[in-house]
Amino acid sequence: MFQIKVTKDNIMRFIRKTVKSAINIFLMGLIFLPGFNSVYAQEGSDKGYFFIGPEIETSGKKFKDGKYLKHYTHEGVAVSEIEGSPWYDGILYVQGSALINEEGERIADVALCEITDYEGDLCWFVFRKTEEGFILVLKAGTGKWDNISGSAKMGEVKDPRADGHLKFPWELTWKIAAQSFTDNPINKDNYEFFDQGLSFHGPHITTLTKELENKVTLVYSNQSGVLLSEDPEAKSPRNFATCFDRGTTYKLDGKTLGDVMLLEDTDPDGDIVWLYHEWWYGKGPGSYEFIEGTGKWKGITGQGVTLGMLRPRTDDHFMLRSEMHWNIK
Repeated sequence: MFQIKVTKDNIMRFIRKTVKSAINIFLMGLIFLPGFNSVYAQEGSDKGYFFIGPEIETSGKKFKDGKYLKHYTHEGVAVSEIEGSPWYDGILYVQGSALINEEGERIADVALCEITDYEGDLCWFVFRKTEEGFILVLKAGTGKWDNISGSAKMGEVKDPRADGHLKFPWELTWKIAAQSFTDNPINKDNYEFFDQGLSFHGPHITTLTKELENKVTLVYSNQSGVLLSEDPEAKSPRNFATCFDRGTTYKLDGKTLGDVMLLEDTDPDGDIVWLYHEWWYGKGPGSYEFIEGTGKWKGITGQGVTLGMLRPRTDDHFMLRSEMHWNIK
């Protein structure tokens, strides 16, 4: 009969093989666990302040109830403590909307903010004013900031100045995912309301262009149009609504790679929803995320996806289909 000689070396070899096998089984099991794909390759924190120039009003519209919707931009810089963070020594550009009542108070304020670092890599985040304060959420990045996420707390203005500049302190936490999640489907079971519809908007009107030394071109533009649900009776924030969209088109070596935009939809009652829209061409359909709303849409949350172009046109107008899912708090 075959016999195994029991020695100290054999015992240690058996233990090592057993432990190694157990580790391999454990790691293989992790792949199938929910959330495993959210492993982060890098993360950090930072704090500092934004030094922002005066608000520049670019356009606006007045409602019949006396409210005024102001479209504005800001330019400034981010000053931070930790070299190697996404906001370290960055250039800030802000495109926003503020709904102002008859007393001159801002009752809603939403903006798309963009930071360009010294190497020309970008980081986009959404700014939103709430009753509890300011909320900043990181949404997208390029280069070393690709797949970035995170959030920041923003304090009150420090050291008011006579020249209209502002100094906002912030504290940032951020993470970079090990892989892209742009193809993740929407979990429709998480949302109560659903709508499919059409958007018809005019050509992009360029307001500013930046040429960076790393062959990146940033084109800032806006577009206006109308939104219709495929169900005429749908109670949807995007049914019989007008839209005003602003954002950045990202180009590399002259090739358009994608758009990052702030969408503003106004329904017939004058209630507004703001959405964050991101579309990287060649990487699947574009995505939407509800940021905030007013009136009956206040507290809206949800997601959406582009369903493609309805029909190409020769006049530089666009006809797109979209699918939206949302909840109202």
